[in-house]
Amino acid sequence: MPSPVEAILAPVHAAARDSSSLIASRQTVELRGSTLEIPKFLLLGQRGGGQPIRLGLFAGFEAGHEETVQALAHLLLQLKASPGLSRDFALIAYPVVNVRGFTDEAAPLAEFEARFARDSAEADVKFFKSELNKWRFDGLISLRTDPSARGFYAAVRSEIIAAEVVEPALAAAAVSLPLATQAVKVRPGDRYARTADYAHGRLSPPADIRPYPFEIDLFLPREALSEERTDGLFVVVTEILRLYRAFIAHGQDL
Repeated sequence: MPSPVEAILAPVHAAARDSSSLIASRQTVELRGSTLEIPKFLLLGQRGGGQPIRLGLFAGFEAGHEETVQALAHLLLQLKASPGLSRDFALIAYPVVNVRGFTDEAAPLAEFEARFARDSAEADVKFFKSELNKWRFDGLISLRTDPSARGFYAAVRSEIIAAEVVEPALAAAAVSLPLATQAVKVRPGDRYARTADYAHGRLSPPADIRPYPFEIDLFLPREALSEERTDGLFVVVTEILRLYRAFIAHGQDL
């Protein structure tokens, strides 16, 4: 019998079998005597001009919270069906970051972050550090849960990305997504803050990577995802893609 996560991701794997734009893979890892799989998907949007924008999509952080895995699976299927919405992007999606959090042990996120911080030789940490180094992402979007939140909100490092990209993206979905009172929180984006986060095990590249990717965390309140709210998250992410593409195009024209 498949696990809940396997059942959620089964339609995405099925959609990838005969697709040239959606590529599925599984990284097998040995962790403390258990053989586990880290799912990964590459989705190529319509080709525009120049190099595609490399965007990492991450979910499955908090142990047992399958809502974000479900949201990312839904997002991939909808984007595959409408490739124009991800034009100019190469989306690399990791639906389960805290792979031990979805086993019978349900290891908390703090356990993964502690191993990530000390540069553990364990296979899941090595995999994600290798992926961050290999892809040199232009941006990272993480789907997270916040049990204390009364509405959806985003945390972002850059004030200009917050104002030009994230705030209007959330506003576009406000009809179907209940937003927190403070819908966008701006985190410190200087090198010292990035270094501190990396040292505490935040899933991110080392602080001295140049150029450093933009980072957006989208937080879901802890409640079941309705179809309307899943569609709202889809609107948020596709608006982020559209607005960021316009943002960098404008910068190139200056």
